[in-house]
Amino acid sequence: MNLSDSDVRLKHGQITDTASFPATPARSAMPAWYADLLDSVAQRITTGRPRAIAAANHELLATYWGIGRDILDRQSEEGWGTKVIDRLSTDLRGRFPDGRGYSPRNLKYMRAFAAAWPDFTVVQAGLAQLPWYHQIALIEKLDDPDQRRWYAAAAVEQGWSRDVLVHHIDGRLHERCGKAITNFTATLPPADSDQAQQATRDPY
Repeated sequence: MNLSDSDVRLKHGQITDTASFPATPARSAMPAWYADLLDSVAQRITTGRPRAIAAANHELLATYWGIGRDILDRQSEEGWGTKVIDRLSTDLRGRFPDGRGYSPRNLKYMRAFAAAWPDFTVVQAGLAQLPWYHQIALIEKLDDPDQRRWYAAAAVEQGWSRDVLVHHIDGRLHERCGKAITNFTATLPPADSDQAQQATRDPY
């Protein structure tokens, strides 16, 4: 029995009741310039992906810092407790049902984040290169501002994952390093690094 092209494609799951999906042409059938086009597009993706991740992470941290600052300011003025955060969490999740990151616990982390880094310019500069779960580790593990800054700078410079960051904090690496890390670098972590991958998984 001879099958039509449509029958063959249907057999391979390429035709549905509402749409037709032609078979992908062979690479050998492409024009001579196709390889250059493929390489050019792939290079744009390779270059743009880490920048897109960094930009999204920057906006996430700026938003979280702003929320934390709002909570701190209101608590300072009104003196209310955690029940307001619980109510705020419920209402935010009702208003933004598709959003993530508005649990009471995460709102408290935002408050702690703003308290730990009162100068927003620091957040905008080096800290914006670290994913949210790194920020939580710095908040939970370190009370000393200088140590927090040291480990944040080291994590940016070395591209540490959160687990590696926690390991070095627990091992008190700063006490064993003769040379202090004093500045955040401007280098973006590679798109396939643990740090970059964790940034894409952080809740918004």
